[in-house]
Amino acid sequence: MHKLSLNKPINEPIVNFRDDEPSWLAFSKAVAEVPRGLEIPLVIGGKKVFTPTKGKSLNPATRESVATFQEATKEHADLAVKAALEAKPAWAALSPATRIQKFRDLEVVLAKWKFETCATAAVECGYTALETSVSWAEMMDFVRFNSWFYTELLQEKMGDGILETNQLILRPLKGFTCAVTPFNFPIAIGYNLPLVMALTGNTVVWKPSSDAVLTSYLLMLALEEAGFPPGVINFLTGEGPNCLPSVLKHPELTCLNFTGSFATARVFGNTLFNTENHRTNFPRFIAETGGKDFLVAHADIDVKDTATCIVQGAFGRSGQKCSANSVVLAHEDVWPKLKDELVRQAKALKMTNPVERSADLGPVINERAFDKIAGYVDRAKKDPKATLLTGGTFSKEKGFYIEPTLFEVNDPKHELLVEEIFGPVTAVKTFRTLEEAISIIEQHSYRLTGAVISRDESWLEKAIPVLSQLAGNFYVNRKTTGAMVDQQPFGGDGASGTNAKAGGKWYLTNFVSQGAITRRHARSPTPSAFDALKSSSK
Repeated sequence: MHKLSLNKPINEPIVNFRDDEPSWLAFSKAVAEVPRGLEIPLVIGGKKVFTPTKGKSLNPATRESVATFQEATKEHADLAVKAALEAKPAWAALSPATRIQKFRDLEVVLAKWKFETCATAAVECGYTALETSVSWAEMMDFVRFNSWFYTELLQEKMGDGILETNQLILRPLKGFTCAVTPFNFPIAIGYNLPLVMALTGNTVVWKPSSDAVLTSYLLMLALEEAGFPPGVINFLTGEGPNCLPSVLKHPELTCLNFTGSFATARVFGNTLFNTENHRTNFPRFIAETGGKDFLVAHADIDVKDTATCIVQGAFGRSGQKCSANSVVLAHEDVWPKLKDELVRQAKALKMTNPVERSADLGPVINERAFDKIAGYVDRAKKDPKATLLTGGTFSKEKGFYIEPTLFEVNDPKHELLVEEIFGPVTAVKTFRTLEEAISIIEQHSYRLTGAVISRDESWLEKAIPVLSQLAGNFYVNRKTTGAMVDQQPFGGDGASGTNAKAGGKWYLTNFVSQGAITRRHARSPTPSAFDALKSSSK
């Protein structure tokens, strides 16, 4: 590859729009200008495709239609696969340096569209200005750092053999790849999963969440604006069961990059590795599938600071983060004081339409999620083993709103401590010993994020080595959410996924095929110098 003068990036600063007047004015203007009622096409081989059957994306804060989208079928999926395979030879043949330059072009477009992208996610997915700003900053970090990580990997040096030269090459995967992305981080995760595979020379079939089609389509427009070749990323929308099976069963699929539920990941895995499906390869499967994330609060803590960590970790993005703090294990000696402060801070949060400046949190994403979360709340309110501390009310009259809700439970096996709820509901259980806290965490298999808070270094020295084994990302004296690219590469194992660690250098090795080239420089038998002289004089 030609050399690039590419400096290591710095993380994009996070700006809370509502605390910065120019940013708030720009965000508000963009919110007012978000188009309503557009019809979003499929994009296959760079061409817009429309289907007879449509779906609707609703604003969860108002239940109003934001956009209609196409319900892709098997036939559309087959066309997207064909387009990806046709675009692959030319895209893969480009040098890594050339592809990186194209991603620098994309970076400029994405930066120019900052407020429009954030406003679209706020309107379509119900996220506050702060949450969209965080997501946009993370996405820009992915775009910049992935290019840097790629150059770092390409400079890997091999050991020298005796009279041999060795070379490591990182080539694109064979065939095509697929990205399936979630609603909860439509900018950061939604954009990163297809982009990182394209960066490394692969072509992609991308199926975003039906709750984030307008936000996702902005990336397709940005790719077009940046001059990406048609077919590098192909855009399918609609219900997954209608279009994804033929993609996942295709013999030339070499990688699935997925973020979503554990149950869906199992279905995808069964399809990918079912021996009845013809394969010429072993497809790679990268999955990030959720969490039941814990915070252990020791007896020796700053109560106000700890409550802030819990509230921010539990209720940001209305609890719709795989890293959301849905389990708090509080030492019984400090719990009375912590409870009072926790309830005070949770009650102070303002739940309203997220495009309002005063909003601390907005609605949950759709009616299906609302009904599931409300079911947990209803059951707990009737359960003598659970005590409602705050919240517990919900309404879907105008939007899908569920109050920030805290329960104290006295059953260590309570469903609120074990099952992923994916909403603004957190359960607290007191403990006396570290072993007791560990036993509660070990009841389920999620291993994504966790935290411990204490001012007692002797206790931390015992707790950290054990508790850190129960989370892919573990934090000391801070909240469970907020991983940063290049600082905390993100992912977990167990029921939380394959722990591929997005945001770190080695994440990119999932999307390249490593090759080793060795050249021998000796020949046998070899003439001596004098024999060569004699031979040349004849």
